[in-house]
Amino acid sequence: MVWGMELLERTDHLTRLGALLDEAATGSGRLVFVSGEAGAGKSALAQAFGDSVAARARVLVGNCDALATPRPFGAAG
Repeated sequence: MVWGMELLERTDHLTRLGALLDEAATGSGRLVFVSGEAGAGKSALAQAFGDSVAARARVLVGNCDALATPRPFGAAG
């Protein structure tokens, strides 16, 4: 359950992520990118996976600050 809701149609994704974690635990490093449209469930999938492996792996979470817009690169004026 993610945020009080059941995660639907993600069993295959969670299984694959679990297999990649198992491979990483044997010393074969892994990097996974999750992509999709806004609202496709990327964050929910990551949260569900992190919750499911928290007992056997360190789970770190980072976020962008949506409250501030970064300044564009360019000459300071």
